[in-house]
Amino acid sequence: MAPSVLGIGIPATSDMVPWVARGFLQRSLNTMEADMKASLYDWEMLYLTPDTSFDLCTTKLHEKKWDVVMVGIPQSRILWLISSMMLVGLRKTDAMIPLFERIVNVVHTELPDAKFAFNISIVKTREAVDRVLASE
Repeated sequence: MAPSVLGIGIPATSDMVPWVARGFLQRSLNTMEADMKASLYDWEMLYLTPDTSFDLCTTKLHEKKWDVVMVGIPQSRILWLISSMMLVGLRKTDAMIPLFERIVNVVHTELPDAKFAFNISIVKTREAVDRVLASE
């Protein structure tokens, strides 16, 4: 059976994403989703925003046994403008930290046996999952 992988991230339409970067981000997310669905992984994606009810997240976490949870959060607004073409995922921006912590803590509580993967860019999502599973 293929390893199950749940991606969790912010949608391109979120207010946390500057409007000038939304189109590029959406195209990148579409490419990532196509790549992951074409992989050998049982892949699904969950998009959250700070005002999303975390009941949605908890419900998704219990839908099946997830082997890997890949968490990707966009970077700060200023860095988006500087390096949006690279789509470097930073988790250390003030606006993103509370959501990132909440995601990590709920996954850790609900899925203590799942591995975490963190991509360094959207286009390197499969690489992050490969890396985590290879380390077993």
